[in-house]
Amino acid sequence: VAQAVPPQSRKGSVVEGMGATLSGGQRIASYDQVHVHNADGERFCFYKHQVGGHFCLVKPAPESEHISVQPPKTPPDMPPAQSKVSASGVVLKPLNDYEYAFYQGTLLEHPSFMGYAPKIFGTKKLTHMQLTDMTAKVEHEAEESFLGERMKSHQFQQYIVMEDLADSMQLPRILDLKMGFRQRSKRHSARKRDRCRSKAANSTSHAIGFRICGIHMEEASHDKYWGRSLPLSEMRTALGTFFLHSRATAEERNRQLTNLLQRLQGLHETVSKMRGWRFWNTSLLFLHDGASPGSDPDCRLIDFAHCTRVKSTTPDDEFLYGLENLQVFLEALRDGHPQETWVSDRLKPHPSDGRQQDQEEMEDEEDEGTSPEHQPMQGSPDAG
Repeated sequence: VAQAVPPQSRKGSVVEGMGATLSGGQRIASYDQVHVHNADGERFCFYKHQVGGHFCLVKPAPESEHISVQPPKTPPDMPPAQSKVSASGVVLKPLNDYEYAFYQGTLLEHPSFMGYAPKIFGTKKLTHMQLTDMTAKVEHEAEESFLGERMKSHQFQQYIVMEDLADSMQLPRILDLKMGFRQRSKRHSARKRDRCRSKAANSTSHAIGFRICGIHMEEASHDKYWGRSLPLSEMRTALGTFFLHSRATAEERNRQLTNLLQRLQGLHETVSKMRGWRFWNTSLLFLHDGASPGSDPDCRLIDFAHCTRVKSTTPDDEFLYGLENLQVFLEALRDGHPQETWVSDRLKPHPSDGRQQDQEEMEDEEDEGTSPEHQPMQGSPDAG
């Protein structure tokens, strides 16, 4: 599941991991020296300062200007995608065929939705030699760090090349919200489903349809474990530390939150029209440049590996209810309303169709006609 990373990593809309420090203040080592050439002279390195998340992400080395990609399909009325892209503006995420199929399908069927997701530029394959060199060069680095262990076991050759939303930010502030009253997937085992129920029941997900999965600011960083343990009574305060920048004026904060509310309402209207789609296990990613506190934050929906289409003709009410509850919190921050009375009186409970989605979760994905053309390749991540 994609989460946020600190400013030093110039993290984009879809990077996994959060913050420059682990819980307890442990620092993560830098890996600027872990670069690898390919046959075209392109250079790559692991993302720096990644904590949390399932898989290592890869970035073209800082001196790279362009990289070649296998471009995605485009609608007939759009120009073909380019086979070379700017290296600084992209991040490489281990390829999940289901997620890539979702991007391809929604781009063709619901082009208006793509404005709420990171842009994709295609896929990229790194060589076996590159992977061997990348893992070998980290053997003697950060033996005790979480990131070091991830790098040493990194085996993915295929990647989705995605937009790096933080590329132009000097000090990215990043907030990752895991959406849904419970994380779901048709491909989860019974054991995995039980774990998802437990995580939701013991976090704010069960009550309001979202939880903090990671947050990074100049003054503090928190990981997904902190987010799971955050009580509902402290959610307004936690969101306020991110959205109410201390160096922004009251007028700027009011404008920022008003614009975010309008953007979330646009996402709500778009998803409401996508009947039969289920946005399971997705996250809302908020990014704001701390070096420019008066600028407007960005917001994108990410992590589509478990999104699917079901037989129902209803939209994803679990996702929409969570989105509406988030809007309540942001409106309270903008207008100065308290959580105890104003917010709590307006929050929506778990939607009545929760049992319907329990059944949809067990349906055979191939029966829906939404399976990707190819099954996930060996070693392809199936993040949950």
